[in-house]
Amino acid sequence: MSLTDTLRTHVLSSGVSLVGITDCGLVKCKPWDYDDDPDHYSPCRKAAVAPQVYDPLLLMPQAKAIVITGMYMYGFDQLTLSTEECPRGNIGPWTRGYVEAGRYATDLVEGFLQSCGYQTLFTNELPYCSLAVQCGLGQIGNNGFFYHEGMGSYIRLGCVLTDAPLETVNHGTLSNNDCGNCKVCQRVCPTGAMGAQGTLDADRCLHLWLQGEGLYHEGIPREARSMCMNYLMRTGRCLSECPRNKKLIPRTEFPFAFEDKDDSPMLIPLVLADDDAYRAALPYHVVKYGLEYIRRNVLIALGNSRSRAAVAVLAEGLRTLDPQYASLCAWALGEIGSVQAQKALRKARGIRADPVISDEINAALKADVNCE
Repeated sequence: MSLTDTLRTHVLSSGVSLVGITDCGLVKCKPWDYDDDPDHYSPCRKAAVAPQVYDPLLLMPQAKAIVITGMYMYGFDQLTLSTEECPRGNIGPWTRGYVEAGRYATDLVEGFLQSCGYQTLFTNELPYCSLAVQCGLGQIGNNGFFYHEGMGSYIRLGCVLTDAPLETVNHGTLSNNDCGNCKVCQRVCPTGAMGAQGTLDADRCLHLWLQGEGLYHEGIPREARSMCMNYLMRTGRCLSECPRNKKLIPRTEFPFAFEDKDDSPMLIPLVLADDDAYRAALPYHVVKYGLEYIRRNVLIALGNSRSRAAVAVLAEGLRTLDPQYASLCAWALGEIGSVQAQKALRKARGIRADPVISDEINAALKADVNCE
Protein backbone atom coordinates (compact mmCIF):
# COMPACT_ATOMS: atom_id res chain seq x y z
CA MET A 1 0.00 0.00 0.00
CA SER A 2 1.35 3.45 -0.90
CA LEU A 3 2.13 6.15 1.64
CA THR A 4 -0.91 8.08 0.42
CA ASP A 5 -3.27 5.12 0.76
CA THR A 6 -1.89 4.20 4.17
CA LEU A 7 -2.37 7.75 5.42
CA ARG A 8 -5.92 7.91 4.12
CA THR A 9 -6.81 4.53 5.64
CA HIS A 10 -5.28 5.48 9.00
CA VAL A 11 -7.23 8.73 9.22
CA LEU A 12 -10.58 7.48 7.94
CA SER A 13 -10.49 4.40 10.18
CA SER A 14 -10.10 6.71 13.20
CA GLY A 15 -13.48 8.40 12.74
CA VAL A 16 -12.57 11.23 10.38
CA SER A 17 -15.16 11.64 7.64
CA LEU A 18 -13.18 13.04 4.70
CA VAL A 19 -9.56 13.18 3.54
CA GLY A 20 -8.36 14.90 0.40
CA ILE A 21 -4.86 15.70 -0.88
CA THR A 22 -3.92 18.43 -3.33
CA ASP A 23 -0.81 20.22 -4.54
CA CYS A 24 0.78 23.43 -3.22
CA GLY A 25 0.05 25.71 -6.15
CA LEU A 26 -1.69 29.06 -5.82
CA VAL A 27 -5.22 28.78 -4.46
CA LYS A 28 -7.92 30.98 -5.97
CA CYS A 29 -10.72 31.56 -3.49
CA LYS A 30 -14.43 32.34 -3.76
CA PRO A 31 -15.06 36.13 -4.14
CA TRP A 32 -16.02 37.15 -0.63
CA ASP A 33 -15.90 40.84 0.23
CA TYR A 34 -13.64 41.84 3.13
CA ASP A 35 -13.18 45.41 4.27
CA ASP A 36 -9.85 47.08 3.43
CA ASP A 37 -9.51 48.36 7.01
CA PRO A 38 -6.49 46.48 8.43
CA ASP A 39 -8.22 46.33 11.81
CA HIS A 40 -11.19 44.45 10.35
CA TYR A 41 -11.36 40.71 9.99
CA SER A 42 -9.69 39.24 6.96
CA PRO A 43 -8.78 35.55 6.73
CA CYS A 44 -5.54 33.96 5.57
CA ARG A 45 -3.54 37.19 5.55
CA LYS A 46 -0.20 35.40 5.94
CA ALA A 47 -0.71 33.47 2.71
CA ALA A 48 -2.36 36.21 0.61
CA VAL A 49 -0.54 37.26 -2.55
CA ALA A 50 -3.41 38.99 -4.37
CA PRO A 51 -7.13 39.54 -3.80
CA GLN A 52 -8.68 36.07 -3.30
CA VAL A 53 -5.36 34.35 -4.12
CA TYR A 54 -3.19 32.48 -1.59
CA ASP A 55 0.23 30.83 -1.75
CA PRO A 56 0.76 27.80 0.53
CA LEU A 57 4.52 28.01 0.07
CA LEU A 58 4.61 31.30 1.99
CA LEU A 59 3.68 29.23 5.02
CA MET A 60 5.92 26.21 4.37
CA PRO A 61 8.38 26.69 1.48
CA GLN A 62 9.35 23.00 1.33
CA ALA A 63 5.77 21.75 1.25
CA LYS A 64 4.79 19.27 -1.50
CA ALA A 65 1.18 18.54 -0.58
CA ILE A 66 -1.84 19.85 1.30
CA VAL A 67 -4.01 17.42 3.26
CA ILE A 68 -7.60 18.51 3.89
CA THR A 69 -9.64 16.71 6.54
CA GLY A 70 -13.36 16.88 7.23
CA MET A 71 -15.32 15.86 10.34
CA TYR A 72 -19.07 15.32 9.94
CA MET A 73 -20.72 17.28 12.79
CA TYR A 74 -24.49 17.04 12.27
CA GLY A 75 -26.03 15.84 15.52
CA PHE A 76 -23.31 17.31 17.72
CA ASP A 77 -25.38 20.24 18.99
CA GLN A 78 -28.02 19.57 21.64
CA LEU A 79 -30.31 22.60 21.69
CA THR A 80 -33.09 23.31 24.18
CA LEU A 81 -35.82 25.67 23.05
CA SER A 82 -36.58 28.84 24.99
CA THR A 83 -39.76 29.28 26.99
CA GLU A 84 -41.33 32.44 28.41
CA GLU A 85 -40.08 31.46 31.87
CA CYS A 86 -36.64 30.33 30.71
CA PRO A 87 -35.22 32.20 27.69
CA ARG A 88 -32.09 30.62 26.29
CA GLY A 89 -29.21 31.64 24.08
CA ASN A 90 -27.58 29.79 21.20
CA ILE A 91 -23.82 29.44 21.01
CA GLY A 92 -23.79 28.50 17.32
CA PRO A 93 -23.10 25.24 15.46
CA TRP A 94 -20.62 22.81 17.06
CA THR A 95 -18.96 25.60 19.02
CA ARG A 96 -18.14 23.33 21.98
CA GLY A 97 -15.98 21.15 19.75
CA TYR A 98 -14.95 23.66 17.13
CA VAL A 99 -11.21 23.38 17.64
CA GLU A 100 -11.20 19.83 19.00
CA ALA A 101 -13.00 18.35 15.99
CA GLY A 102 -10.61 19.98 13.54
CA ARG A 103 -7.45 19.25 15.49
CA TYR A 104 -8.41 15.64 16.16
CA ALA A 105 -8.34 15.01 12.42
CA THR A 106 -5.26 17.08 11.63
CA ASP A 107 -3.36 15.64 14.60
CA LEU A 108 -3.90 12.19 13.12
CA VAL A 109 -2.44 13.38 9.83
CA GLU A 110 0.53 15.08 11.48
CA GLY A 111 1.24 12.20 13.86
CA PHE A 112 1.27 9.65 11.06
CA LEU A 113 3.44 11.67 8.69
CA GLN A 114 5.88 12.73 11.39
CA SER A 115 6.25 9.10 12.46
CA CYS A 116 7.30 8.42 8.87
CA GLY A 117 9.98 11.11 9.06
CA TYR A 118 8.23 13.93 7.24
CA GLN A 119 7.61 17.53 8.30
CA THR A 120 4.11 18.92 8.74
CA LEU A 121 2.42 22.24 9.47
CA PHE A 122 -1.15 22.67 10.69
CA THR A 123 -2.52 26.00 9.46
CA ASN A 124 -5.59 28.21 9.55
CA GLU A 125 -4.05 30.51 6.94
CA LEU A 126 -5.45 28.85 3.82
CA PRO A 127 -9.04 28.80 2.48
CA TYR A 128 -10.29 25.40 3.62
CA CYS A 129 -13.48 25.36 1.55
CA SER A 130 -11.74 26.15 -1.73
CA LEU A 131 -9.06 23.56 -1.02
CA ALA A 132 -11.72 20.93 -0.25
CA VAL A 133 -13.22 21.63 -3.68
CA GLN A 134 -9.75 21.41 -5.23
CA CYS A 135 -9.37 17.99 -3.59
CA GLY A 136 -12.57 16.84 -5.24
CA LEU A 137 -14.40 16.33 -1.96
CA GLY A 138 -17.47 18.43 -2.78
CA GLN A 139 -18.64 21.92 -3.68
CA ILE A 140 -19.27 25.29 -2.04
CA GLY A 141 -22.95 26.09 -1.64
CA ASN A 142 -24.62 29.46 -1.96
CA ASN A 143 -24.34 29.78 1.82
CA GLY A 144 -20.56 29.90 1.44
CA PHE A 145 -20.01 26.61 3.26
CA PHE A 146 -18.39 23.53 1.82
CA TYR A 147 -21.04 20.99 0.88
CA HIS A 148 -20.76 17.21 0.59
CA GLU A 149 -23.56 14.98 -0.61
CA GLY A 150 -24.74 13.02 2.43
CA MET A 151 -23.05 15.28 4.97
CA GLY A 152 -24.43 18.62 3.84
CA SER A 153 -22.69 21.71 5.18
CA TYR A 154 -22.07 20.25 8.64
CA ILE A 155 -18.39 19.53 8.10
CA ARG A 156 -15.50 20.85 10.19
CA LEU A 157 -12.53 21.18 7.87
CA GLY A 158 -8.83 21.14 8.75
CA CYS A 159 -5.61 21.70 6.81
CA VAL A 160 -2.05 20.32 7.03
CA LEU A 161 0.93 21.16 4.83
CA THR A 162 3.64 18.53 4.45
CA ASP A 163 6.85 17.77 2.58
CA ALA A 164 5.77 14.14 2.22
CA PRO A 165 5.63 12.92 -1.43
CA LEU A 166 1.90 12.23 -1.41
CA GLU A 167 -0.23 11.62 -4.48
CA THR A 168 -2.22 14.79 -5.21
CA VAL A 169 -5.20 15.83 -7.30
CA ASN A 170 -6.30 19.26 -8.43
CA HIS A 171 -9.88 19.73 -9.61
CA GLY A 172 -9.64 23.52 -9.46
CA THR A 173 -11.56 25.72 -7.07
CA LEU A 174 -14.42 26.69 -9.40
CA SER A 175 -17.46 25.40 -7.55
CA ASN A 176 -20.44 24.26 -9.61
CA ASN A 177 -22.90 23.63 -6.79
CA ASP A 178 -26.42 22.39 -7.39
CA CYS A 179 -28.15 25.08 -5.32
CA GLY A 180 -29.84 26.27 -8.51
CA ASN A 181 -32.12 29.24 -7.94
CA CYS A 182 -32.50 28.53 -4.22
CA LYS A 183 -32.01 31.69 -2.16
CA VAL A 184 -33.04 30.45 1.27
CA CYS A 185 -29.68 31.31 2.84
CA GLN A 186 -29.97 34.87 1.53
CA ARG A 187 -33.50 35.24 2.88
CA VAL A 188 -32.77 33.88 6.35
CA CYS A 189 -29.47 35.71 6.90
CA PRO A 190 -30.47 38.13 9.69
CA THR A 191 -28.03 40.84 8.67
CA GLY A 192 -28.24 40.59 4.89
CA ALA A 193 -24.61 39.53 4.59
CA MET A 194 -25.33 36.83 2.02
CA GLY A 195 -25.37 38.07 -1.55
CA ALA A 196 -26.08 36.54 -4.93
CA GLN A 197 -24.30 33.36 -6.07
CA GLY A 198 -22.71 32.65 -2.73
CA THR A 199 -20.99 36.00 -2.22
CA LEU A 200 -20.56 37.31 1.32
CA ASP A 201 -20.09 40.78 2.75
CA ALA A 202 -18.04 39.62 5.73
CA ASP A 203 -18.33 42.87 7.69
CA ARG A 204 -22.10 42.41 7.74
CA CYS A 205 -21.88 38.83 9.01
CA LEU A 206 -23.43 38.39 12.46
CA HIS A 207 -20.74 35.84 13.26
CA LEU A 208 -18.22 38.69 13.30
CA TRP A 209 -20.47 41.19 15.07
CA LEU A 210 -20.78 38.84 18.02
CA GLN A 211 -16.99 38.67 18.29
CA GLY A 212 -16.56 42.44 18.31
CA GLU A 213 -15.48 42.43 14.66
CA GLY A 214 -17.16 43.54 11.46
CA LEU A 215 -19.14 46.75 11.28
CA TYR A 216 -19.72 47.41 14.94
CA HIS A 217 -16.83 46.26 17.13
CA GLU A 218 -17.72 46.97 20.78
CA GLY A 219 -21.18 48.44 20.33
CA ILE A 220 -24.09 47.07 18.30
CA PRO A 221 -26.54 49.95 17.72
CA ARG A 222 -30.21 49.76 18.66
CA GLU A 223 -31.40 49.38 15.10
CA ALA A 224 -29.21 46.29 14.56
CA ARG A 225 -29.79 44.42 17.84
CA SER A 226 -32.89 42.54 16.73
CA MET A 227 -30.75 40.95 14.00
CA CYS A 228 -28.66 39.23 16.68
CA MET A 229 -31.64 37.08 17.69
CA ASN A 230 -30.54 34.81 20.57
CA TYR A 231 -27.04 34.00 19.34
CA LEU A 232 -24.20 34.43 21.83
CA MET A 233 -21.35 33.43 19.52
CA ARG A 234 -21.12 32.13 15.97
CA THR A 235 -24.24 31.78 13.89
CA GLY A 236 -25.74 29.04 11.81
CA ARG A 237 -29.01 29.99 10.15
CA CYS A 238 -27.43 29.64 6.72
CA LEU A 239 -26.73 26.00 7.69
CA SER A 240 -29.82 25.10 9.68
CA GLU A 241 -32.27 26.56 7.16
CA CYS A 242 -30.59 25.15 4.05
CA PRO A 243 -33.05 22.72 2.39
CA ARG A 244 -30.22 20.33 1.56
CA ASN A 245 -29.35 20.00 5.24
CA LYS A 246 -32.88 19.13 6.34
CA LYS A 247 -32.67 15.37 5.76
CA LEU A 248 -29.22 14.66 7.14
CA ILE A 249 -28.75 11.67 9.42
CA PRO A 250 -27.36 12.79 12.81
CA ARG A 251 -23.98 11.46 13.77
CA THR A 252 -24.11 9.75 17.16
CA GLU A 253 -20.45 9.07 17.94
CA PHE A 254 -17.78 11.76 18.00
CA PRO A 255 -14.21 10.48 18.45
CA PHE A 256 -12.72 13.63 19.97
CA ALA A 257 -12.91 15.09 23.48
CA PHE A 258 -15.14 18.12 24.03
CA GLU A 259 -16.68 20.14 26.85
CA ASP A 260 -19.92 18.82 28.33
CA LYS A 261 -21.70 22.17 28.44
CA ASP A 262 -25.01 23.54 27.26
CA ASP A 263 -25.44 24.63 23.64
CA SER A 264 -28.41 26.76 24.68
CA PRO A 265 -27.47 28.31 28.05
CA MET A 266 -30.11 29.93 30.25
CA LEU A 267 -29.86 33.70 29.89
CA ILE A 268 -31.43 35.07 33.07
CA PRO A 269 -28.76 33.65 35.46
CA LEU A 270 -26.02 35.24 33.34
CA VAL A 271 -27.20 38.85 33.66
CA LEU A 272 -25.63 39.40 37.09
CA ALA A 273 -23.14 36.51 36.99
CA ASP A 274 -19.45 37.06 37.68
CA ASP A 275 -16.65 36.00 35.36
CA ASP A 276 -16.21 32.60 37.00
CA ALA A 277 -19.89 31.81 36.52
CA TYR A 278 -19.61 32.67 32.83
CA ARG A 279 -16.61 30.38 32.46
CA ALA A 280 -18.48 27.60 34.25
CA ALA A 281 -21.61 27.94 32.11
CA LEU A 282 -20.11 28.55 28.67
CA PRO A 283 -17.55 26.54 26.68
CA TYR A 284 -14.07 27.90 26.23
CA HIS A 285 -14.65 28.51 22.51
CA VAL A 286 -17.30 31.08 23.44
CA VAL A 287 -15.50 32.69 26.37
CA LYS A 288 -12.20 33.03 24.49
CA TYR A 289 -13.61 35.84 22.34
CA GLY A 290 -13.89 38.06 25.40
CA LEU A 291 -16.36 38.18 28.25
CA GLU A 292 -17.14 41.81 27.46
CA TYR A 293 -18.66 40.71 24.16
CA ILE A 294 -20.42 37.68 25.61
CA ARG A 295 -22.05 39.78 28.37
CA ARG A 296 -23.23 42.22 25.74
CA ASN A 297 -24.59 39.39 23.58
CA VAL A 298 -26.42 37.84 26.54
CA LEU A 299 -28.28 41.08 27.21
CA ILE A 300 -29.16 41.57 23.56
CA ALA A 301 -30.42 37.98 23.32
CA LEU A 302 -32.49 38.51 26.44
CA GLY A 303 -34.04 41.68 25.03
CA ASN A 304 -34.85 39.84 21.82
CA SER A 305 -36.55 37.09 23.84
CA ARG A 306 -39.03 39.65 25.26
CA SER A 307 -39.42 37.37 28.27
CA ARG A 308 -41.25 39.03 31.15
CA ALA A 309 -39.56 36.57 33.47
CA ALA A 310 -36.38 38.62 32.91
CA VAL A 311 -37.76 41.97 34.11
CA ALA A 312 -36.58 41.69 37.72
CA VAL A 313 -33.00 40.71 36.89
CA LEU A 314 -32.76 43.32 34.13
CA ALA A 315 -34.04 45.97 36.54
CA GLU A 316 -31.33 44.97 39.00
CA GLY A 317 -28.75 45.08 36.22
CA LEU A 318 -29.97 48.53 35.23
CA ARG A 319 -29.39 49.69 38.81
CA THR A 320 -26.02 48.05 39.46
CA LEU A 321 -24.07 47.06 36.35
CA ASP A 322 -21.42 49.12 34.57
CA PRO A 323 -22.86 51.64 32.09
CA GLN A 324 -22.25 49.61 28.92
CA TYR A 325 -24.25 46.70 30.35
CA ALA A 326 -26.77 48.75 32.33
CA SER A 327 -27.68 50.60 29.13
CA LEU A 328 -28.39 47.28 27.42
CA CYS A 329 -30.56 46.26 30.37
CA ALA A 330 -32.57 49.43 29.72
CA TRP A 331 -32.89 48.56 26.05
CA ALA A 332 -33.95 45.00 26.89
CA LEU A 333 -36.61 46.27 29.30
CA GLY A 334 -37.90 48.50 26.56
CA GLU A 335 -38.14 45.52 24.22
CA ILE A 336 -40.13 43.59 26.82
CA GLY A 337 -42.39 46.58 27.27
CA SER A 338 -44.57 45.33 30.13
CA VAL A 339 -45.90 47.59 32.87
CA GLN A 340 -43.26 46.27 35.26
CA ALA A 341 -40.53 46.88 32.70
CA GLN A 342 -41.72 50.45 32.20
CA LYS A 343 -41.80 51.01 35.96
CA ALA A 344 -38.22 49.78 36.27
CA LEU A 345 -37.12 52.15 33.53
CA ARG A 346 -38.81 55.15 35.12
CA LYS A 347 -37.38 54.31 38.52
CA ALA A 348 -33.86 54.04 37.14
CA ARG A 349 -34.21 57.35 35.33
CA GLY A 350 -33.69 59.20 38.59
CA ILE A 351 -30.85 56.97 39.80
CA ARG A 352 -28.48 56.40 36.86
CA ALA A 353 -27.25 59.73 35.56
CA ASP A 354 -24.74 58.32 33.07
CA PRO A 355 -25.56 59.77 29.61
CA VAL A 356 -25.29 56.40 27.85
CA ILE A 357 -27.75 54.85 30.29
CA SER A 358 -30.05 57.86 30.18
CA ASP A 359 -30.15 57.74 26.39
CA GLU A 360 -31.19 54.09 26.40
CA ILE A 361 -33.80 54.66 29.12
CA ASN A 362 -35.33 57.55 27.22
CA ALA A 363 -35.36 55.58 23.97
CA ALA A 364 -36.94 52.60 25.70
CA LEU A 365 -39.68 54.68 27.27
CA LYS A 366 -40.49 56.34 23.97
CA ALA A 367 -40.65 53.03 22.12
CA ASP A 368 -44.01 51.96 20.74
CA VAL A 369 -44.62 48.92 22.95
CA ASN A 370 -47.68 47.11 24.20
CA CYS A 371 -48.06 47.42 27.95
CA GLU A 372 -50.42 45.60 30.29
